[in-house]
Amino acid sequence: MRLLPSKKVVGKIIVPPDKSISHRALMMCSMSSGVSVVHNLLESEDTLRTFRMIGELGGDFRGGFDRMEISSASWTESPRPLDCGNSGTTARLMAGVLSGKRGFHVLFGDDSLSGRPMKRVVTPLREMGAGILARQDSLLPMCISGGELRGFEHSLSVASAQVKSAILLAGIQAEGTTAVIEPRCSRDHTERLLRSMGARITLSEKRVEVEKSELLPVRFSIPGDISSAAFPIALAVLHENGKVTIRNVGLNQGRTGFIRLLMKMGADIEMEVKESLPEPVGTIVARSSRLIGVEVGSDLIPSMIDELPLIALAGVFAEGTTTVRGAAELRKKESDRIAVTVQNFRRIGVEILEHEDGFSVEGPQRITGGKVDSYGDHRIAMLFSIAGLLSSEGVELTNSNAVGVSFPGFFETLEEVSQ
Repeated sequence: MRLLPSKKVVGKIIVPPDKSISHRALMMCSMSSGVSVVHNLLESEDTLRTFRMIGELGGDFRGGFDRMEISSASWTESPRPLDCGNSGTTARLMAGVLSGKRGFHVLFGDDSLSGRPMKRVVTPLREMGAGILARQDSLLPMCISGGELRGFEHSLSVASAQVKSAILLAGIQAEGTTAVIEPRCSRDHTERLLRSMGARITLSEKRVEVEKSELLPVRFSIPGDISSAAFPIALAVLHENGKVTIRNVGLNQGRTGFIRLLMKMGADIEMEVKESLPEPVGTIVARSSRLIGVEVGSDLIPSMIDELPLIALAGVFAEGTTTVRGAAELRKKESDRIAVTVQNFRRIGVEILEHEDGFSVEGPQRITGGKVDSYGDHRIAMLFSIAGLLSSEGVELTNSNAVGVSFPGFFETLEEVSQ
């Protein structure tokens, strides 16, 4: 696919439903004691993995992704291995769910997911009493013998919402108290939904405790995904003639780090929160801006982990040096996002320095254009699509269909706002 320069970026859009919350709603409503009604679930490659997996395990879903009734699953053992595809959220969180369910379960994924480490999930779930075998003791395929669990206290070496959530979803099925301590706060979608479903949960700054709980059914609507919104926001801010309004988007404080960083760089962005339960929801307006370079340290990483490659793009247009450090976790995503970001920027005429745990770029620079590869990573595909619209000659993107993992209709949305 070829992305050509855009003369103007203007429009009002709604981005797809939040992927993180959609995964959790499918899992946790299937663990509840009644019938939940969830509006606006994301129907994408990743969330369909979770949906189909729970269906294999006795899930009870009625309706469509725009309005779905989710009843208690029977959690019967599947005679077949359970396919996670490319979804790390499915693999890690379902490992926590299945650790408390009697039976023998096998999780596997595609080549990319099979190379991503699972040790930080395997170790605490074993300590809670789950029988887990994994390839090389840390990779998929993973075999889980679930059953009786016991609560315990676990300190994370690296802040991770997926690891924290896996332990909490096991913890609400365990005897005693389960506590998770993070070095820095990660996104709290799991905690918010657990609290709204009546779980016995105690929250402090970096510590979460849960006890064995029966989850109650809920009714709610999932907001737009702030990580998906980040791409049109960046496009509007970086384009010389841009204004984009995004409505009904999630504004969870643990997910808006990228927006706050852009504002620190000088971006003209307005955020208005209109609803606050169970997740803050509102409107974002982004306009053309002149940016200054910034340094992003490890303390900011958890609140913008999915948007970090976009910081490199902002740095291309900003005055001065933009540096991201302390982000080695990016090398363990759907692709090595540090290496792939640097390689692709160099292919389109941008000078950028690669670090072991991040990158640096001196701006402002001009994006000439060229050919890049998403390497099957949805966020890399979206990043360099935006770069194409901001280039002088256009960008040819291979493996563009990767956007379907989180943002079906991404290219149609770009057409809506690009002139």
